[in-house]
Amino acid sequence: MAVYVPGLWNIPPVDRDEARFAQASRQMWESGDFIVPRIQDRPRLNKPPLVYWLQCASVAAFGDVPGRWPNGNIWVFRVPSALCALASVLLTWRIGLRMLDPRAAALGAALLAVCPMVAWDAHQARADQLLLLTVIGAQGALWSCWSDVRRGRRAATGAWVGLWVWFGLGILAKGPITPMIVILTIAALCWHSRSCRWIAGLRPAVGIPIVCAIVAPWVVAVGMQVGWSNYLHMVWDETIGRSAGAKEGHWGPPGYHLVLLCVLFWPGVMLTGLAVRRAWKLRRHGPELFLLAWIIPSWLVFEIVSTKLPHYTMPLYPAVALLSARAVLAADTRRLAGLREFGTRIGLFLWVVIGVGIMAAGIALLEILARRGIDVRSELAVLMLWYLFIGMAIFWSARSLWRGRFLRAQGHALLAAVLLLMLYMQTVIPAANQLSTRVVDEIERIDPAGLRPLGAVGYHEDSLIFLTRGRVERVGDGELSSWIESRSAGEEGAHPLVIRRVNPGDLDAQVYLAEIEGLNYSRGRFETVQIVDGVKP
Repeated sequence: MAVYVPGLWNIPPVDRDEARFAQASRQMWESGDFIVPRIQDRPRLNKPPLVYWLQCASVAAFGDVPGRWPNGNIWVFRVPSALCALASVLLTWRIGLRMLDPRAAALGAALLAVCPMVAWDAHQARADQLLLLTVIGAQGALWSCWSDVRRGRRAATGAWVGLWVWFGLGILAKGPITPMIVILTIAALCWHSRSCRWIAGLRPAVGIPIVCAIVAPWVVAVGMQVGWSNYLHMVWDETIGRSAGAKEGHWGPPGYHLVLLCVLFWPGVMLTGLAVRRAWKLRRHGPELFLLAWIIPSWLVFEIVSTKLPHYTMPLYPAVALLSARAVLAADTRRLAGLREFGTRIGLFLWVVIGVGIMAAGIALLEILARRGIDVRSELAVLMLWYLFIGMAIFWSARSLWRGRFLRAQGHALLAAVLLLMLYMQTVIPAANQLSTRVVDEIERIDPAGLRPLGAVGYHEDSLIFLTRGRVERVGDGELSSWIESRSAGEEGAHPLVIRRVNPGDLDAQVYLAEIEGLNYSRGRFETVQIVDGVKP
């Protein structure tokens, strides 16, 4: 709660996926069409509907009254992600209790809870935390079935039914990812045992109809509404298309996810390398074998496919966390091989450096914003005060590491991670993600009644659509004149407003009602946006 609640209200809508999910859920709720999610008049069928339904339930519970809460009420749409993150941590702990000892279960769940990838994603109204929950649920049920059959017992009814229910919910959460991870885990376990007979204990003859009963009603409904050819083309493009080529420029070389793990899973990555090596040596033991089967095949797939985003491997983090926690406990009692190796010492040194680097990134970002003329004095003051405590926690962690007290070092690093995430989510990230929010504030100042048509040229970020509740229309560069003519009512004060991104060398850059400069997070650069009166040339 200390990690996931701060920032839910403060962080403006994040481009581009979060703003798209939230706007589609808002329109679904307002229109009453719970089959086809839309953003303005465009269907959004590349993501299954379960997250939209959960966000609509959140709107039903908390409301979505215009102007009631800051940042367009975005926190209402983030509640399902935060709850799914909490449930994922608790489920990881419960799986750890069944597989390992209680200390490893608790530490593994804590490492998952505070890793930056999970914490950042828990603050966004997207489907990835729901995906994480369905994967953990399905893998926990699979572990129960597999361990029972391995001991010569029949799989419990609740376990195999739960497996197929999570399997179906995973498809409704994010398509093929949950099934892929479950099937690859099963395949790896079969390969290791050289036998597939145990799969009969999963009751696939009953389970597949359960999955169809969960998924088929929506698939049939959406196919009938938008046309089967359009829907099947979209499914192909989102699955095979993402594997064959980099979608939307999201390409990365093999090893991309492994390198990012060092930052996105900090501080849990302290002994992850040795943890995997230890688990491989102990792979005849059930827990180590299952966790490796969870991680390795799917990780290889994510490294091979062309389209890569940092959060793709997040459903594998629970298994990484549990293995890493067990390695920390083994290291603390000197039962972990490789602790004195030169490579391990270099890795531990880099682990401390990464922690310091994550801390320094906040100062660097705020300093860049200040040099751009954005007022971040209050954020800098809070940052420096908190850094006294964060720096002490990292120092204690490094000192414990030097003395060979690995569990204490991990505990101090956990404290540092909690403080860092609270600080970043509450102050640093909101300060850096205000471009669309400031644009909308200027629009409300210029047009307080909200009657003038809005058109966006060049600056087409989805956060702008969400914050204006769908009022903004996207206009192409060559369509501006005709758009202004079609939207002008001819009455004074009723002519449209144009939101445009300023490109270097624009000759008429001086003609504007307001000019805002800020960081465009989705493009990774600073941009200048102007609000222009639609009647001016």
